[in-house]
Amino acid sequence: MHRETAQAFRQMVADAERSGAYIVPVSGFRGVSLQGELFENQIARKGSIQRAALVSAPPGHSEHHTGYAIDIGDADNPGTHVEMSFEQTPSFRWLNQNAPRYGFELSFPLGNRQGISYEPWHWRYVGSSASANVFAVARNL
Repeated sequence: MHRETAQAFRQMVADAERSGAYIVPVSGFRGVSLQGELFENQIARKGSIQRAALVSAPPGHSEHHTGYAIDIGDADNPGTHVEMSFEQTPSFRWLNQNAPRYGFELSFPLGNRQGISYEPWHWRYVGSSASANVFAVARNL
């Protein structure tokens, strides 16, 4: 994870905790090899590359490769990590209201223009010019 992303995340976690939301990192930077393993697991689970690609980026195409993306969970509700039910947690509610102040945005909200499955746990840092440039195309589709 890039230094400025980590610093912003740490500050966000500390401020969330003061508000009673306990945000934890679930997954940050991922290399192409690890993403390949995760994608292969999804192919095995879903039965095809096409169905796997609806829920997992193929290797070389994940925001996690950039060092600016992070999957976020709720420390009090670990069963919701990387699950749709994360959106029912205090951490998700806090993130929705406050994450932009720290430079974070939900990568794939409901009905996103990229056509990517909704992932309430997947956030990206766009708080620096370098990070904003990385995601400029995706943000302006």
